[in-house]
Amino acid sequence: MIDFETSWYQLGGGSSSAISERFGLSDREFFGEVDRIVTDDPPATLTSGELRRMRGVIRRRLWMAR
Repeated sequence: MIDFETSWYQLGGGSSSAISERFGLSDREFFGEVDRIVTDDPPATLTSGELRRMRGVIRRRLWMAR
């Protein structure tokens, strides 16, 4: 999930159809899980700035999926 979102966050996150096809999850489920992962165990491969931007995309997509 993190690898997927790392490749997509700069474009606003993966598309709903790509998320559904690859993970079998709704946007809300996917971004909720990604949010939990980056909060509990942030990827060491991302800089603090990249992580901040990814979290912004996650928050926005969770808000949109309400």
